[in-house]
Amino acid sequence: MEQEPRKENTTVRYCALGHAACRAGSNEVARSWERCQALYRMDPSRQWRAEVLTSTELRQVNDSAAPLLRVGLPEIQSLFGLVRDLGLMVLLSDARAVLLARCISDSHRAVCRRLHLQEGAVWDEGLAGTNGVGTALREGCSVALTRGDHWRFCFALLESHAVPVFDGQGQLAGALNLASFGNESTRPVAPLLREALFQAARRMEEQLLRGRYPGQRIMTLGPARGSSGPLVAVNEAGDIVGATHAARTMLGWGAGQASPPEGPSGKYLTGTGVLATRPCGVERVTSFREAEEHVIRTALGLARGNVSAAARHLGISRATLYRKLRALEVVTPQSRG
Repeated sequence: MEQEPRKENTTVRYCALGHAACRAGSNEVARSWERCQALYRMDPSRQWRAEVLTSTELRQVNDSAAPLLRVGLPEIQSLFGLVRDLGLMVLLSDARAVLLARCISDSHRAVCRRLHLQEGAVWDEGLAGTNGVGTALREGCSVALTRGDHWRFCFALLESHAVPVFDGQGQLAGALNLASFGNESTRPVAPLLREALFQAARRMEEQLLRGRYPGQRIMTLGPARGSSGPLVAVNEAGDIVGATHAARTMLGWGAGQASPPEGPSGKYLTGTGVLATRPCGVERVTSFREAEEHVIRTALGLARGNVSAAARHLGISRATLYRKLRALEVVTPQSRG
């Protein structure tokens, strides 16, 4: 029979919340600790008993996550080659925080057994408390946890750097996590670890987008930030038919939606039918017309204004590109003549 949480332990842990948030340099830890205390009512001193899927359950999960595993396994192997000398392990989970794969050294095996860092273990934040995989998925952004930032005392020496991975329809697909356990802090190399994770997550996302829209041209709407790049899939008619999480955020196009409904004044509606508001970190919501114009201008720039070359780059006919240029009122050196 489960005992009541010991209030003194939870209270002491909760009072340290502000200090953890300051150490981590972000609000993700603070919000997670608040959830652990108020929502999950989790005693940090209680030993964690992991939920681990049966072999049959894990096979079913792996079948559902086949596209993620296909693009993710090479990435975690490549990441491990970069960080193994730093004493780090690499973990890949699905969107429900089930660990699907890992790359570890022999020195990691004992701690992995003790902490259940294994395939099939569920690291949902509501079960494990603040942790890299579960909290990155819960927050939908990168998380850096150094010593003492995990909610449970048994994870006091565990350090985790994690980012979410998005699929070809802008939905959460899983998480990538670099973790270590010991006395060596990863804080000095945290920016490098985060950037390595971001790049791996964006490569996975692009492959998932290409798999979702085979044969379509993939174009960018601008520089990539975080674990999602602003990429769009363009069909033979030059229309945008698919987009990544970052591109959908820019366009006000809800994750998982096949196409965005158009609202008044050419603005596009979110999945709830409400005009898209400016997301955090995004200057403003971009219309599809602006996105399409950006793609075309980028192609023209790469082709030095040559419409035929730009059309080939976009994978559309020259006549289709001229039609779009007229509709968008884009002037080229050829059209001036």
